[in-house]
Amino acid sequence: MDQIEQLRIEGEALLVAARSAGLDAPIEHCPGWTMQRLVSHTAKVFQRTAVVVAEGLMAPPSNDRFTQFSRDEVVFDQFAEVLDDLVDTLRTAVPNAPSWNFTGEDLTNAFWVRRMLNEAAVHRWDAQHAAGPAEGFAPELAVDIIDELLFVLMPVLSSSKNPDLGASFHFHCTDTAGEWLTTFTGGVPVTTREHAKGQLAVRGPASALCLWSWNRLPATEGGLEALGDTDLLEAWATVVP
Repeated sequence: MDQIEQLRIEGEALLVAARSAGLDAPIEHCPGWTMQRLVSHTAKVFQRTAVVVAEGLMAPPSNDRFTQFSRDEVVFDQFAEVLDDLVDTLRTAVPNAPSWNFTGEDLTNAFWVRRMLNEAAVHRWDAQHAAGPAEGFAPELAVDIIDELLFVLMPVLSSSKNPDLGASFHFHCTDTAGEWLTTFTGGVPVTTREHAKGQLAVRGPASALCLWSWNRLPATEGGLEALGDTDLLEAWATVVP
């Protein structure tokens, strides 16, 4: 998979759906958000990343570096411009050259290629879901989105959300290779890639499993099956970034 080309595809699909749904369309799985907020949020993330990578920054840029995105339909054209700039920036960047990111690890441009593709893909689904039926993810992409969530994002962003959580969660893709065990101790998650028993197991097609892991789909839909302590489904929902 050409991640940068897929980023462009996901971003363009997000924009098509956003234009179709309109600025005031609610985003179901981002409480309080409208389409305008979704588009401007994603554009700001894209713009920040392009600045970090283009300049090789080793600290986050200040907010005064960024565009104030429009509250009217001009935001769609702004998003398109920012997407083009991000794609061009990542295409010309040296993958292992240094740049800052919020995790404090893997401080290279390659981190941002993966992060921006997965950001675009999840929010593309949000935009399509607001406009009508949403397309799932190809298995390879779905597996990577899950893997990034469990190994990269959750240790940084979720450990304070449910500090008393002590439980284990097994994720199992049934249509492609992909299994993980995430164990929380005192709210802190540790993940391994393995076939292992968790207190709660959720199994099914990679795309649906990915959407469940991001709180976009119930564990009763999309061919998913929840096994074990299903009371932990609610606990999982509390710790997703």
